Amino acid sequence: MTPNRSLAISLQLKELMRTDFLQNIDESFPYGLIANYQSTESTKIKRDRMYNEENTLLTMLATAIQEDKSLKQSVNIFKEVFELKGKEIKKKEAVQLQLEQAEESRSIAAGELRKRGRRRLYTSRLPKSKELAVSDNTAAYAKARARLENTLVNKVFEYSADFKELNGKKWHGMNTFITDGTYFQMQDTEELRKKYYVKEGDNAYPQGLLQAVLWQGSGQVYSFKIGTRHQSELELVRSLIESLPEGSLLLADDLYSTYTVFCLMQKKGCHLIVPGKRERNYTVIKKLSKGDEIVELRKPKNKPDWLGKEEWKQLPAKITMRRVTFPSTSDEQQECVQYTTLINEEISNTEIILKYSTRWDIEITIREIKTLMGINIARSKTENMVDKEITIALTAYNMIRKIISKSVAKTDFSPQGNFIQECFEIDKKLFVDKKGRVHHHWSSGRYGQANATN
Repeated sequence: MTPNRSLAISLQLKELMRTDFLQNIDESFPYGLIANYQSTESTKIKRDRMYNEENTLLTMLATAIQEDKSLKQSVNIFKEVFELKGKEIKKKEAVQLQLEQAEESRSIAAGELRKRGRRRLYTSRLPKSKELAVSDNTAAYAKARARLENTLVNKVFEYSADFKELNGKKWHGMNTFITDGTYFQMQDTEELRKKYYVKEGDNAYPQGLLQAVLWQGSGQVYSFKIGTRHQSELELVRSLIESLPEGSLLLADDLYSTYTVFCLMQKKGCHLIVPGKRERNYTVIKKLSKGDEIVELRKPKNKPDWLGKEEWKQLPAKITMRRVTFPSTSDEQQECVQYTTLINEEISNTEIILKYSTRWDIEITIREIKTLMGINIARSKTENMVDKEITIALTAYNMIRKIISKSVAKTDFSPQGNFIQECFEIDKKLFVDKKGRVHHHWSSGRYGQANATN
């Protein structure tokens, strides 16, 4: 039996989320980036607050991996963080004052320093705000989250998505990415309902579309975008393609097997492998081997709804692709098709087929990430805060993945282990609303009858 590495990583994530997360991410947290942002890029005049950017971000990250994501729990976490950091600062200050006092005494004894008047009192000069007890009131923390600039939150996410040398492994010199989308539920507020409604006049909760690009191998979320139920995944992935490093390889499902996506990937200088389940007109240019052809695709007559007219006009009239066919593993009589921009004949069709087969074999899907990080239902009540909530959750996920990538030798586990019991709580109580939708225990959504589980 081959170990399911995706499941193994899920288990490691859950285990790390049970431990002291703050202790683990301390070395990965971008203290320098935040300090630099405060001094050079921030558009607001700052004062020394108890809930400053650094403390607020740390608290939000710690809350993101908790089942209880309430403001009350966040304040309790902040108390621990604040008291711990306060003790560290006081300890460092005490050591520094002791060294300065010893140096002054040595200088006086050696006759190097003659100072009139009273000698300096080496007492703490920390601001009182650093020593005050943290209030249990959640209002200050709620205001701090709202005050946090989205630009800074996005920069922290980008920092978490950069694994540097941990992304060293490449396939034929290419970095490999995976893309997919998933829906998540929002709170029923007037602001969110206006943009994220499901159907006009429907009472259903607002829903958002989370489109993500994941880095295959190290597994972090490389980039993402939040859209509505009325947007196509293809519309969202267009901007994500622009963020890909040139020369990258993207693996996607049949939804992305479209002429427009092929053109966008070629224009970016990237490559794509997708299944071709739909019938497509093509002209064979060159036959490389059995089930391996270089083909020409012509531009369709109909423009996709999500693409602008000018962009559609700029697409080429025809493109060159590679078409690979092979028998289905479930039914040898059935033929499977893959389209790819990889026309390099040094890469065999067998390698292309095997590469696509690893699409989710060793990775966690965006749907699993959504469940692991508890963002099936966003708690925030405004669009601005929903963006921050999702971004922080994915940042926390990336930081955990970075810890796992540094200890990749530990990812395998015995197939005989009780991994199903580890991943799921059988007796967990469910809360269901009147429309039959399930809420987690700590969701702030509208609860229905708990017994309406069928």
